[in-house]
Amino acid sequence: MEEDTLVSVALCTYNGEKYIARQLDSILRQTHGHLEVIVVDDCSTDGTFNIVNNYAQTDERIKCFRNKINIGFNKNFEQAIKFTTGDYIAISDQDDIWLPAKLETLLKNIKDNWLIFSNSAYITEDDVIENKTLHGFDLKINNYKGILLANFVTGHTTLFNREALNYFLPFPENGFYDWWLGFVALYHKKMVFLNEVLTLHRIHHASVMQRRLTSVEPGSKENRTIATMLPVFAEYENLTAEDKVFIEKLNRAYNLNLDRMNSMPLLRLMLKYYKELFPNQKARKNLSRLNFAFKYCQKAKN
Repeated sequence: MEEDTLVSVALCTYNGEKYIARQLDSILRQTHGHLEVIVVDDCSTDGTFNIVNNYAQTDERIKCFRNKINIGFNKNFEQAIKFTTGDYIAISDQDDIWLPAKLETLLKNIKDNWLIFSNSAYITEDDVIENKTLHGFDLKINNYKGILLANFVTGHTTLFNREALNYFLPFPENGFYDWWLGFVALYHKKMVFLNEVLTLHRIHHASVMQRRLTSVEPGSKENRTIATMLPVFAEYENLTAEDKVFIEKLNRAYNLNLDRMNSMPLLRLMLKYYKELFPNQKARKNLSRLNFAFKYCQKAKN
């Protein structure tokens, strides 16, 4: 990857004055220095915008904008992306810390894919790095069905090329932008996972990750997020007729189960498409697969 390749960083802020300076410092110190940092503040009521604006006065790579009304993180990231001009775009949370070679490493490994995402290590409110990573294993992602029931593409680890915006945008009104990015890129077989820790991802009471789980586990209240995302996926305009029918069928079955009416349609789909729907689960046969599917359906009702 050429050193003169312009990378845009889309960074959305909201009441992030406590950590935003550390994140900006880590971005500006990247070994790939040819970048622009697009910061869009979503009507912060603290000193966040002033901090960012001060940075912009001393480093011309930073361009900051402020929304007139609060539009939420999903649409705010879409807006920030639209302001970018780089050949590649990286998503940034306001309270993380990037390792110095993050952009350089992602650029070297994206190749002809639309999107690449990597691993993260957790960091506490007090800057203590925990011995825990976001992904504890090497993801096996071969088929779009593997992202329908659980998201593993975390926005703060992604880098994607400008060509892909023709498919990614606009973001759906409902759901999560990073789940959508992952689905679209995986559907076109244009996504790769790099199992390297390139971000220190901060978890604290006000973080987006804390407020909503990106990876949805059976039995949590976030299972209704799956019910939100499935119809969104079914409306993707580039689906084949066969894939659209499958997602719609899965959506109906999931909602029947979620509403405690009938688990059998979902059970049948899970048994038939177990390897594709759950690519990172261990191999199962017959009774073991049935037991897994039954437990999943029961937990999803809680």
